Order: sequence, then C-alpha cells, then structure tokens
Amino acid sequence: MKINLKNSQIRPPAIEVNPRTVIALLLLMILLVSLAFYFKSNFHKAYRIFFFPEHQSGKPIGENRKTPRILSDKEQNMDIFVRELLLGPVGMNLDPIFPSGTRLEKIIYRNKTLFLDLNFMALLPDKRAVHGFGYSILLIEKNIKFNFPYVEKVIVTILGQEPEIDV
Repeated sequence: MKINLKNSQIRPPAIEVNPRTVIALLLLMILLVSLAFYFKSNFHKAYRIFFFPEHQSGKPIGENRKTPRILSDKEQNMDIFVRELLLGPVGMNLDPIFPSGTRLEKIIYRNKTLFLDLNFMALLPDKRAVHGFGYSILLIEKNIKFNFPYVEKVIVTILGQEPEIDV
C-alpha cells in the first residue's frame, strides 16, 4: 500500500514555540499567582503603631505591627487592637502598659467615644514597669487616638467602675 502526499498541504505552525518563550510564560504565571496570594493574604491586615514606655525613661516608643482588619466594623478592629496592646511589647527594652494578666472584659464604641472595661489585674502594681496606673491610662488613650483618629474620647473602667487617677 502506497500513500500519495503530493496533494496534501502541510502548513508550518502559526506560532513557533521555543524554549525561551515557554520559560518566560511560566515565570510570568508564577509571578501572577504570587501576586494574587500576596494581595489576598494582606487584604485583611492593617499596620498599626503600638506605643509602649521605654524601661529607662518611660518615654513612649512605637512598635509597628500588622493586625487583622475587619473592613466594616470599627468596634471589632479596636477590640483586636486593644487585646494585642494588652499582650505587651515585642522589644525587650520596652515595658507593657498594664501588668501581665490584664484582660479586656468589654469594649463599646458609641458616638465617637470608646468605653474599655478591664479586669482587676490592671490595678495591681507591675514590678517591671517604672510608670504608674495614671500613665498607663494616658498611654492607652494615646494608642487608640493615634491608630483610630475618629475616636474623640476614651473612657477606661475597671470592673465597670471608673478609677480615680492622679495624672
């Protein structure tokens, strides 16, 4: 059996693919996938500045951290921020604002006023810190007003009672 190929027309491929083109396309696809993952993972994050007192001088020093962010809920964002703030600083030369064990009991944001209710541990003296309770209240207000400029007033209570402080 003999096949006649004289009448058949063999066309060259429309696009000639060489190895460089394949490598370039693969690198471009990897770049696009990486960018998509990067933007997806950072879309619900916010950079916040946390101010903690320096151990020697008591002067507030800022730490930059990335925290989760909920797009439409201001109160939830402040809740996340305050809970992270109460955990304390990362830097070894900085002191926590409140003693270890201080927890946020309730948070309410109404009419540009933020109400924070802390547990009783906030009243206990901290051996590491050189600052007093009044300075801690001022520092938590500074943190909140700096990171959430729409908050005009911060009211801190301990177990529902507003403490008397000398500033």
